Amino acid sequence: MILVGAGVMATQAVAAPAKCEIRCVHAKAELDRAPGVGETAQVSLEITSDVDLKGVRIDADVPGIAGWSAVPDGLSARNVVSAVPTDFGKVGRATTTMDLSAGRTVRFKGAVKAVSAGTLLVTVRAIAPVNPELNSDTFVAAATIGADGKSSYLGSRAETGATTQIPAGVASTRATPWLAPAAAAVRAPKPHSDDPPRAQAAPVCATGSWNYRDHTGTFRTAANFLVEAWDDDNGPDDLLGTALTDGNGAFRLCFPNDDFSGGADVYLKFVAQNGSWGVEFDDDPYNFRTATMNDVGDGRTLSFGAQQPTDPRYMRAVEAFDEINTASDWTPSDCWDADDHDCRRVDFNWRWDYNPTNNHYDRDDDEVHLRANAPDFRSIVVHELGHAVMDDVYNDGFPNSNCPSPHFITRESGANCAWTEGFADWYQAAVFNDHEYRADTFTVELENVTWGDPNWDNGDGVEGRVAGALLDLADANNEPYWDSRTENPYTEIWQTFLRYRSSNLAEFWRQRGQAGFDVGPGPLAALYQNTIDYGFREPLGDYQTRTRPAPGPNQPHRYRVDTFVAFWSVVALRPPANADYDLRLYDDPQLRQQLAASVAGQGEVDFIAIDTNQGGRPAGDFYPEVTHVSGAGDYRIQFANGANQLRPEEKFAMGDDNVVVVRDHCVEAGVKFTVTATPDNASQDAQLFVMSSDGGRPVIASRVQAAASSTGHGPGEAEQIEYTTPGPALDCYSVVLVNKAGNGTYTLSVS
Repeated sequence: MILVGAGVMATQAVAAPAKCEIRCVHAKAELDRAPGVGETAQVSLEITSDVDLKGVRIDADVPGIAGWSAVPDGLSARNVVSAVPTDFGKVGRATTTMDLSAGRTVRFKGAVKAVSAGTLLVTVRAIAPVNPELNSDTFVAAATIGADGKSSYLGSRAETGATTQIPAGVASTRATPWLAPAAAAVRAPKPHSDDPPRAQAAPVCATGSWNYRDHTGTFRTAANFLVEAWDDDNGPDDLLGTALTDGNGAFRLCFPNDDFSGGADVYLKFVAQNGSWGVEFDDDPYNFRTATMNDVGDGRTLSFGAQQPTDPRYMRAVEAFDEINTASDWTPSDCWDADDHDCRRVDFNWRWDYNPTNNHYDRDDDEVHLRANAPDFRSIVVHELGHAVMDDVYNDGFPNSNCPSPHFITRESGANCAWTEGFADWYQAAVFNDHEYRADTFTVELENVTWGDPNWDNGDGVEGRVAGALLDLADANNEPYWDSRTENPYTEIWQTFLRYRSSNLAEFWRQRGQAGFDVGPGPLAALYQNTIDYGFREPLGDYQTRTRPAPGPNQPHRYRVDTFVAFWSVVALRPPANADYDLRLYDDPQLRQQLAASVAGQGEVDFIAIDTNQGGRPAGDFYPEVTHVSGAGDYRIQFANGANQLRPEEKFAMGDDNVVVVRDHCVEAGVKFTVTATPDNASQDAQLFVMSSDGGRPVIASRVQAAASSTGHGPGEAEQIEYTTPGPALDCYSVVLVNKAGNGTYTLSVS
């Protein structure tokens, strides 16, 4: 058996112990009997840990149809309001916090008393404050409370659910109204009957809608559910006709009124299955039967109204079905794979007390297995569907992802694993237009993270980075720093996915380019936002300032500047006052040919000047790089492309976003000039430099290679340089004004 999606976690502060499989904590609950109304049952709880853990919270929930008659020793109980249908309005929560020791099991015993009939789901959770995605578990024990002990039973049985009308005055709504409804593929049994046709009999129609109540208590419509009309006979019942509910959960189903007695005895079944997906109980799709309308007259239209499952335990099955339907609405084409003509059906195995080790997709059987509470978390359901979609598109050639177990959304797992898991993470986020991955013990922000975020690894071996890159390529939520891309996910991303069989993101990116889609600076920036560098060099325009987060150790930020005039140009970097980031300039995008480096120290502005005057460096492209030395915080980088001569006097408004101003001063040899920078308020801290490529000085130079400088007077004080040109002939010198700190206006003058 090959499982995909097993052990998906959020983040970890330390490496998972080698002996942990999927998770390090294991919870279990057991009832000694199924109580009837008014009766009690003993409850046993077990928590086992593979590692030493501090401060683990243990919760044991009993729904409102029962209550704790004896709270387990060491736990305290309180009532908690709940909208989950199977909680019947509230849960009695017994809880404690304790330390767990590796290899030991702690046990608790209590008793519950049944108050009313229904499904009793006793849920136990153990959640650690550190790495809860790894050090946690949930277990559900089930029993059915009947009127007495004889009609009560443990566990779950495959049975047909009944239906009832939703409450009067309630209007059900679609869970994702922003998506256009799409009809699912139809795969329904053919109508059959042992009754002879009746001549002149007018057909009968049935109308109504199918609904459910989700985990928040909201009434929702259920689209693409199979509706079957049946004739209730003394012998085998006759299937009269079938249809699928429409995008609003409504249906109209017409069929012949053939029956030995003259009029059919009609009931409906709502079946959790169509040609593209189904939700099953032990390989049988969930189905729900209405009451029967007897002896229906010819030509009648039967209104069944707004139906829903009677038993709350079935609501999660319908909610999971509807979450898959949302993915179907989002996914282009009638089938999961647009190239298919006969759609593959993906079946989801779920029941209210199903406790497999993890949620997962089984590639051998093309089936998804969901834990009991998984439908409460749409991210889980559609993430696992994402694996099934990839397996379908790849014609069962799902790439060997070699995922470690457990694996984590925010940690490096390898390029293949990061692609398969990251694609599934992205798929659920794209379907729901939601940039978070939500599970029962953790939530992960997939988009608003970038370089330097704590508890995140970097690069295309991290599934969360892959998911974030795909999100940033397509969405219109362009967050700060590098993300400025908004493309149609149905073209560049989805068409590349359908056309090729990528095994990792780098391969997908190459194939995207082969398909003729954009892999230039804009898309590369979206990847770079997510710490994936496939050769991105952020362009800096003339006097364009970028504010960027601290580069990480061994994770430099890389830029491109283009000089196009015969003047001096300057690229300047201002770090926070308590940080030191260095600036280097290269001649090639691969950053193999270093031209200059500026390493001024903590809180100092680094800059590199380029002389493209006659006799200097030819105009062209250059590649600055910012590296981390110490400290943290956003920096500002600015490129000044020159093209202005120094005037006798000029004023410049320079604030936080203004790092540097550059002016050319062309004079004869042996001329003495004085240049002064004067601030207009006490917050401004000017630094002044004269750059020269005369007398053997380089045409590309850092601040320490300046011909003259004035930097020591401090905030509010003027800086001044007297400089005599060395000759032997007229030359153009660069006056560089640096705004080390402050906001205000500088007056730059020369005499």
